[in-house]
Amino acid sequence: MADPIPQPPTIPFLGNAHLIEKEVPVKSLMLLAKEYGQIYLLRFPGRTSIIVSDLDLVDQVCNEKRFHKAVQGGLREVRHLTGDGLFTAFHGEKNWGLAHRILMPAFGPAKIRGMFSSMTDIVSQLLAKWERFGPEYMIDPTEDFTRLAFDTIALCAMSYRLNSFYSLDMVPFVTAMGSFLSEAGHRAQRPSLVQSYLVPSANAQFESDKTAMMDLTHEIIRKRKESGDDIDDLLGLMLKAKDPETGLGLSDESIAFNLVTFLIAGHETTSGLLSFAINHLLKTPSAYAKVRAEVDEVLGKEPIRPEHLSKLPYITAVLRETLRITPSVTAFTVKAFEETVITSGDKAYKIPVDAGVVVLASQLHRDTKVWGDDADVFRPERMLDGGFERAPKNAWKPWGNGMRACIGRPLAWQEAHIALASVFQKFDLVLDDPSYQLHLKSTLTIKPAGLHIRAHVRKGAPLSVHTGVPAQQSVAKADDSANLKGGLPLYIAYGSNSGTCKDFAQRVGTEAPAKGFNPSVVTLDSIESNIPTDGPVIIVTASYEGEPPDNAGRFVEALKRTAQGELANVRFAVFGCGHHDWVQTYQRIPTLVDHLVAEFGGQRLLERAAADSGADDFFDVFDNWVPTLWEALGKAYGDKVTIKQEAGDTLSVEVTSTSRAAVLKRDEASGLGTVVENRLLTKPGVPAKHHIRIALPEDVTYQSGDYLAVLPSNPAESVRRVISRFGLLPDQQIIIKSTVATTLPINVPISVSEVLTGYVEISQMATRKNIQDLIKLSPEITARKLEGLAADYKDKVHDKHLSVLDILELYSDIKITMATFLQFLPAMRIRQYSISSSPLWNPEHVTLTLSVVEAPSGSGSPRKFLGVASNYLASVRPGDRIHVGVRSSPPAFHLPEEALPVVMFAAGSGIAPMRGFIQERSVQVASGRKVGKATLFYGCRSPDEDYLYANDDFKEWLKLGFLEVRPAFSRATDLSGGSKYVQDRVWNDRDTIAEAYQSGAKFFTCGSPGVANGIKEVIYKLIKDAQPSWDDQQVEAAFERIQSDRMATDVFA
Repeated sequence: MADPIPQPPTIPFLGNAHLIEKEVPVKSLMLLAKEYGQIYLLRFPGRTSIIVSDLDLVDQVCNEKRFHKAVQGGLREVRHLTGDGLFTAFHGEKNWGLAHRILMPAFGPAKIRGMFSSMTDIVSQLLAKWERFGPEYMIDPTEDFTRLAFDTIALCAMSYRLNSFYSLDMVPFVTAMGSFLSEAGHRAQRPSLVQSYLVPSANAQFESDKTAMMDLTHEIIRKRKESGDDIDDLLGLMLKAKDPETGLGLSDESIAFNLVTFLIAGHETTSGLLSFAINHLLKTPSAYAKVRAEVDEVLGKEPIRPEHLSKLPYITAVLRETLRITPSVTAFTVKAFEETVITSGDKAYKIPVDAGVVVLASQLHRDTKVWGDDADVFRPERMLDGGFERAPKNAWKPWGNGMRACIGRPLAWQEAHIALASVFQKFDLVLDDPSYQLHLKSTLTIKPAGLHIRAHVRKGAPLSVHTGVPAQQSVAKADDSANLKGGLPLYIAYGSNSGTCKDFAQRVGTEAPAKGFNPSVVTLDSIESNIPTDGPVIIVTASYEGEPPDNAGRFVEALKRTAQGELANVRFAVFGCGHHDWVQTYQRIPTLVDHLVAEFGGQRLLERAAADSGADDFFDVFDNWVPTLWEALGKAYGDKVTIKQEAGDTLSVEVTSTSRAAVLKRDEASGLGTVVENRLLTKPGVPAKHHIRIALPEDVTYQSGDYLAVLPSNPAESVRRVISRFGLLPDQQIIIKSTVATTLPINVPISVSEVLTGYVEISQMATRKNIQDLIKLSPEITARKLEGLAADYKDKVHDKHLSVLDILELYSDIKITMATFLQFLPAMRIRQYSISSSPLWNPEHVTLTLSVVEAPSGSGSPRKFLGVASNYLASVRPGDRIHVGVRSSPPAFHLPEEALPVVMFAAGSGIAPMRGFIQERSVQVASGRKVGKATLFYGCRSPDEDYLYANDDFKEWLKLGFLEVRPAFSRATDLSGGSKYVQDRVWNDRDTIAEAYQSGAKFFTCGSPGVANGIKEVIYKLIKDAQPSWDDQQVEAAFERIQSDRMATDVFA
């Protein structure tokens, strides 16, 4: 007896259509696959689809003796344009066989090799455009690769030049095609009544788009016929060749259908492939560096030739891996010749003749049984050394299946190799927005949305074929720097995720003009292979769990491959940031950068400086380092610059009666989310914790375990205090003017309240330098008191978290202007919170679970110290718009495949990512999936005060049978087996831990450094308990193996 195929609930008339996202349907299909499993059924108006994504099932439905290609859904709508052309012909249609036999010779190896010069011709036009527009031009690679692929198919297959690179406007065919294909997908989801009568404007546009595309198709055919040219290309075969089996040629209608098919299919996949490849490489610095190294070794400065292609194995691996993780064609459909059964394990599923079976390649390609636990990670190395060849036959299906697979894939494959190698030979690429996360847009294929890059001509790159423009050394556009001319160039290059290193770099850039320098504040990636030599280079960077920041990864990888002596003319200094809680990786990247630059010939201007963000003197270390930097620069460049120790006020403020609001943005949180819900989770009398639900900006996606970046605002009470101290009105308008670069809104009227609310960190702890500057503004008695603060800084300032505002309120006789006060404050920073939900619950919403920071004021005032971001989020209400963005967590901090058990350790709001993991598995169980056991060890005060989600979510999820929760109540140990903290409960339940480890469980920790260290210590004890004869070194080695293979930790300060 056949087993039922899982199916989501339906609604009348629409069936399951309401579950499918209109803009990018594959996202919904992949989420449903995670929820319902390897096979599930969907009903749409007029058709039934069975979606499969497991290799065992795919193997069976790709058997061409049992199944054949099905043209349904959006593809069936495309037949209105392409008829019985190769791509959209129904199974068994006579013209498909005729065209296939006639046209196959056009894609043989010799023919494809003969297209090489035409392909390089078009590629050279792309290179010339990027070079001509220069490094400041923001490139839309998806658009330009569309031009490239469209011009290539027209020239190679039809000997027709479209010359799209010679116009700023896209070819009308491509514009019409995008609109047509999108509407084809939408039509497939509408009931026939709605389609026929309720969308007249969409129908009219559909016909208009069809006409525009056929006009070009007929023009190409007409011009060829009129010319009388006998050209041996694809169009020539269509016009003159005869079928070797029947002796028939193609009819005029069939020629038109197939020509328009090639114009569409011949460029869509290639442009998507190249665009996705660029995105993945820019996000994977190690792979980017390997591509460039391979191109340099094989091509050098020579133009690419056919014999080079076989010598580019890493580029081949990149393209294969790109098609695996982001196939442009996300799925294809087959139907059974007769009713049949497909099996998986002990399950047997009946496949009716009238049901389309959709092979969801996007999900198939992430099967961990085939591609490993890191199947969600872009790693081209998996395709090398026989890895691709060893993969099962049907595990990689980006081109379709069997006889109906893409006929033009050899053309696309050669074109992609030429384009990628040529681009890397000519340019260094950088993301326009280093925080960009991949978004998708969809017609019948998918491509990146919102991806923008900049292209810098590489030093010594070969000349462009058509322009003759010499390659020039270029440095990225200064980020937030003043457009100043004159002075010695000074490059301040930063690597930063949270914004602190960027702010430090900006600070140096702000002071530079007064010292005689012309500053450029840039990301490290922007000088990746072109470290400037015409001025000093100041590097300010951090480490993140031992890895480079997002905008410094490629720089570090390139640095590792630098040749001895190559940096001989570079003069540099390094300032590193880190946190001592990450003992093993503290300052790893700043140390590595400093070492490598010097090793390869760079000249240090001064020794590397290191600041610990977990120490009381973090900002002081930087403040003290800056004068040392200027002193060193003065010694090195004294004849070219004038080093002044005091720049004085660089801002001025004037009051005006006009008004204009400006919005402060950080790239990492540039989208606008909408608050849906904000509820208090805890009882009165304990630290407040909130559950906040936010609707994400359009096209933003996430996985459970990811982070939400939030741009907060200062608490109203903090703003009110500043306004009171300076005797201003909240709505009073000011104009800020600056002689140097600043992150404040300048030269526009803006209210005092708006500046203070959104642009500066009012509560930032005062630094020693701040206090020294305040001493200069104070009368003698107050100055002596401030000197006492500076002398006993740790006890009187750091430990009490005393801010500049606190000091100004304590000493009202300090004479300070608003301009000087603003100069003291750093720019508002992004905060990052673990997401506490799963996209299987809602792909468009996230939830946060956060603690609200309130503490007694260190100044002795009855006022409280208020955490900026937590109080901001605690105050938001449904309907409020807030600046947010999603940041991916490390690959290790994602759920393993659903069959594996997981063990989670958390305390307080550290439960956030664990709730997301548990919610994901609860949705899977509710949908009929079998999942591995989930065990949560959770620490809080008591079951009545702050046992988060115990009486709602966890109560329901526990009923599903997959979840166990082991609490530790610090104020009610009698209710948690005598366990006070989470690590105590782990030790008490160590048999559970051992059992989970033996069953292959993965372990997750989230919480403060105290929680993480407590878990680490108890795991050491567990190892020692299991192996009493081991010494400390053996125990440490065992822990490191567990941490590397089976354990992921997320620590928040």
